[in-house]
Amino acid sequence: MKYKLFSVFFVFTLLASSCTKFLEEQSQSEIIPKTATDFRELLMGSGYMGNDEPTDFLSRMDDDVDLNIEWGAGTGYSIVGTATVKTDYLYYTWQPQLADRNGLGDLISEDPASTAYFYFYERIMGCNAVLDNINTAIGSQQEKDRVKGEALAMRSFYYFRLVNLYGEPYNSNPQALAVPLKLNSSVTAEYMEQTTVAKVYEQIVNDLKEAATLMDPLPIARRDYHINQPAIHILLSRVYLYMEKWEDCVAEANKVFEQGSVLMDMTGITTGYYLTYTNPEVEWMFGGKSQGGDQTAYTFSPELMSIYDAEKDVRRKYGISDSNGDAPLISKYTNIAGELVQCLRTGEAVLNRAEANVQLGKLSAAMKDLNDLRRTRIIGYTDENIGDKAVLLKAVRDERRKEFFLEGFRWFDLRRYGMPAITHRYQHELGEAILHYTLKEKDPMYTLPFPNSLLQRNPALKQNPSGTMSDRIGQ
Repeated sequence: MKYKLFSVFFVFTLLASSCTKFLEEQSQSEIIPKTATDFRELLMGSGYMGNDEPTDFLSRMDDDVDLNIEWGAGTGYSIVGTATVKTDYLYYTWQPQLADRNGLGDLISEDPASTAYFYFYERIMGCNAVLDNINTAIGSQQEKDRVKGEALAMRSFYYFRLVNLYGEPYNSNPQALAVPLKLNSSVTAEYMEQTTVAKVYEQIVNDLKEAATLMDPLPIARRDYHINQPAIHILLSRVYLYMEKWEDCVAEANKVFEQGSVLMDMTGITTGYYLTYTNPEVEWMFGGKSQGGDQTAYTFSPELMSIYDAEKDVRRKYGISDSNGDAPLISKYTNIAGELVQCLRTGEAVLNRAEANVQLGKLSAAMKDLNDLRRTRIIGYTDENIGDKAVLLKAVRDERRKEFFLEGFRWFDLRRYGMPAITHRYQHELGEAILHYTLKEKDPMYTLPFPNSLLQRNPALKQNPSGTMSDRIGQ
């Protein structure tokens, strides 16, 4: 779908001295937005993600990834020691310099605009510009409510990403400092100070609840690349899950189905590329692939692959391609260049609700959701009955892992699961020993360090402990 593009963009420069701005806004306009339609198009251009993903490096840090040391061994085409592998070494081994350099020693964040932090704040400011002006726009109240609801939902989406990158897990230390809250598009000379994890989550919830209040009375639009009402409730159910507000999580997931969302029976598919708007589960598409780097070099971990039924689970059979031999490739995303590939879909509402119901002790309800989902994913599936709470919780979380592999879920989920220990194996050069690097339980690196360029430009930011750790040594 094409949109009239306003040449309005926001350039945010994190400046160094106390007499300069933390965020400097520059706008150039060929057309000044006046109508609700204008502002909706402005929001699409400056508040929504394009076909990109600034946090694809997280796919190198969780327990779903493994260095494919054996690939090409003895053929002269081994990936060990190649620049491709070395580039992601700091992420893969959780080194304290990962925010500033790649594994080849190149600086990657000298320009703050190259950081995930900047990327999300740039879009937050786009949302804020719309929110500051939409109430006085020309148009019906319904038109303005839709634009305002979308802008609030998108702002909350970006703050959710930021707080889970740079703040401690909500269920671990909600009073820890996280990121600044910027809620309008004005520019000041003051440096922006961080607020707590709890305050950021409070704002996320408030934005999503207001977005739902504005948009729920309106007709539901699907497959138009704008966030819609079911997607807002899916996202809010996820936020409540992270906050361990189980009843609220269930209530929000229920609303997804009340608004007509469905599960797709995928057991009849015969090909991959199923995460598109042709899938009736998909409520909103956004962003680019959340798997960075070379899929041949960094592949799926044996632990992840072992939890699938390789022949009957269509997420394994068609979502992971074996066409590349010992280097399986992800194949659930669209293969059309430039298309959006991530999504919010009904399957998440089911799994959010199932996990919350386990925590509430409502095992029958959780088991029903788990069986309902599995019947649409596993050929010939027979319903199970798990009566032990701990066993059922693990089953639901394993299902979540299978459902959302390489969609940006796993690292954030591990944080709320208690930050378990992870071990990655690495071989620096052919012929050298294979070393094992360990992210310890509750390791400070579960909260990422800020790039130094951000700290230099905004002295009000306080570096996270992960940024001052010693180098991690392989054993």
